[in-house]
Amino acid sequence: MPQRVVNWLKRLVPGQDKPATIDQLVKREFGLRIKHRAHYDEALTHASLLDGDETGLRSNERLEFLGDCALDLAIASYLFDSFPDDQEGALTQRKSKIVNRKTLNLLGDRMGLPALIRSKMRRQDIQDTVVGNALEALIGAIYLDHGFEKTRRALLRMIKRHGADEKVHQTVDFKSKLFHWSQSRKKRLTFDVVDESSVDGESVYVMQARVDGVVFGEGEGRSKKLAEQAAARIAWKEVFDRGLLEDGEPGPVEEKPAQPKGRPRGPRGQGAREKASKKKLEPATPKKDTEPQSRSRRKPRVEKPKEPSKPRPARKPKDAPESSPPPQARRRMRRKPSDS
Repeated sequence: MPQRVVNWLKRLVPGQDKPATIDQLVKREFGLRIKHRAHYDEALTHASLLDGDETGLRSNERLEFLGDCALDLAIASYLFDSFPDDQEGALTQRKSKIVNRKTLNLLGDRMGLPALIRSKMRRQDIQDTVVGNALEALIGAIYLDHGFEKTRRALLRMIKRHGADEKVHQTVDFKSKLFHWSQSRKKRLTFDVVDESSVDGESVYVMQARVDGVVFGEGEGRSKKLAEQAAARIAWKEVFDRGLLEDGEPGPVEEKPAQPKGRPRGPRGQGAREKASKKKLEPATPKKDTEPQSRSRRKPRVEKPKEPSKPRPARKPKDAPESSPPPQARRRMRRKPSDS
């Protein structure tokens, strides 16, 4: 069996050919040799190992911060050179396909990093986030050991080895669209390798997309997946140009980059200047004579006219004879029982 096929099968089966030491891992994945081992020992030390330790061990949290920054800069510079026509939004979208927690966890697990992490947890209890953090710390250790330029080249070598860079080239999955179209019309779709070469140490594949044996598109790429996507994109455009799509079925329109959220901001003070210019152009309307309103919200007090006071009844003199009792006293007298 050819060695190329053997290497390809090893990549498909996780858990095979795991490195026994950190030296083997750094040599195989990044193509570098370790100079200062203390950085790598710190990168593989989880914070749980420091509980109750008095020997002065340090966890990998500081190196994790440094490796995160180095990874961001390395991938950003790679995308900046690879896609000169993309704007900030498209570049950020492409970078997020590699620099994210899920991808880092998967890369760390593929290269056999969980077996080298030093912690108080059992191997089966190590979470995926711990593996991703250890990978960032390992990148920080490589940066301290070899500098940024070697770290950048080593990171690109690692992500290309695992095929993670293929995600940044994918905007629309034309291959899936083409398969769906061919199956709905009972046509036979195949992708065939036409040419395979090596340019500057990198493989270049040329693929053809054929529908019922007829070539609809041809594309090339550094891997077979990228070449298939390039051929499917041209084939999907050919299907659209030939009018083989039904009415209402979307054509070969590529995905637009994500637009920034929020309201678009113009130059500072532009809105105020436009409002002021509009006010100058509007005819001035005469103002009505209105009484100034009071600032307070309380209603003004309205004084009611005073009613004329009634004259008090004159007091009876003490010497005046007693008159008949008032009606209330009469009722009380009637309610009293008789003495008999």
